[in-house]
Parts: sequence; structure tokens; C-alpha cells
Amino acid sequence: AGIGIVELLEAIVNDIPAPVGDLDAPARALIFDSAFDTYRGAVAYVRVFDGTFHKNDWMRLFAHDREYQIDEVGYLKLKYFPQETLTAGEVGYIIGNIRNVRDTQVGDTITTREKPASSPLPGFRKAKPMVFAGLYPTDSENFEDLRTAIEKLQMNDSALVFEPETSNALGFGFRCGF
Repeated sequence: AGIGIVELLEAIVNDIPAPVGDLDAPARALIFDSAFDTYRGAVAYVRVFDGTFHKNDWMRLFAHDREYQIDEVGYLKLKYFPQETLTAGEVGYIIGNIRNVRDTQVGDTITTREKPASSPLPGFRKAKPMVFAGLYPTDSENFEDLRTAIEKLQMNDSALVFEPETSNALGFGFRCGF
């Protein structure tokens, strides 16, 4: 284990070209993941394709056509490293007081209000649940506790959907799709 790792990493740095993008074009970033922070809201993990995102800019999410002020941008290296900007070719995070992680859908495009892109990056499709499961509390008195737990899980996984369902044998529960 670990044999040749240093050489592999050096080869990656030396032989693989850095991502390119147009710094002067309208800002466009692809959301490839997101997480929910209790104190700061949704954190969008992004790859910036064009332009620049600055702290305090206003950003717009194409899928929901909603705007948020950017509180922080930066790099993620086991923890957050805040920066003043994220530019074309960089991978990092954007925090913008987004209280619902469902607004930061994987594959969506972020742009800025100041210099908006006219179209999103190609290929976005809303996540469609493919696997479903029925979840029921062991005691019917715990139904609301189960709802709260699923809602908390949904904060960190925007692809999770759920709706109440009833079973004659099991009582009240939820149909969950992911």
C-alpha cells in the first residue's frame, strides 16, 4: 500500500493540463454536490467554468430562478479555506444563506446578477428517484419523530423525496424515493 503514490501525484500535476475557462465571460459554475450547515445554510460545491464569483456578489440558480447574496467562496481542503474569489477552472464552494438544500440541485448552474450568463451549462436534469422504500415507525407514536428524522436527512440529500403513506398492516409511514 502506498507504493508509487508520490510518483503518481507528481505525474498528475506535471502531465494533466489545468482546466481552462474564460475569465471575461459571464460567470457559470456547475454544482456537483451540496451539504447543509445548520448555521450557514446550504453549501454548494462547484466547478467554475467561466467568469468569476466574488464574495458579496449576488448569485442566481438557473433551476429555481432564485437569487442569493454570496456570503463566502473558497476552497475545500478537509475544511473550508475562504477566498475573495473563485475563478474559471477552479473547484470550490459557495455559501449564500440558502436555507433549503433542495435549491442547490446537483447539475444546476450558478451565475451572477452583475454579469449573468444567458444559458445554463448543458446537461442538467432534475434528479428522478429510481429506488423507493416504505419506512414505518415501530411505534405509531413515533410518526412525527420519523418525519423529523427524514426531513433532516433530506437537508443533506436533495435527491431524497418522501410522502406520507398508510398501510393496513403497518399504519402511518412514509414512501421514500432516492
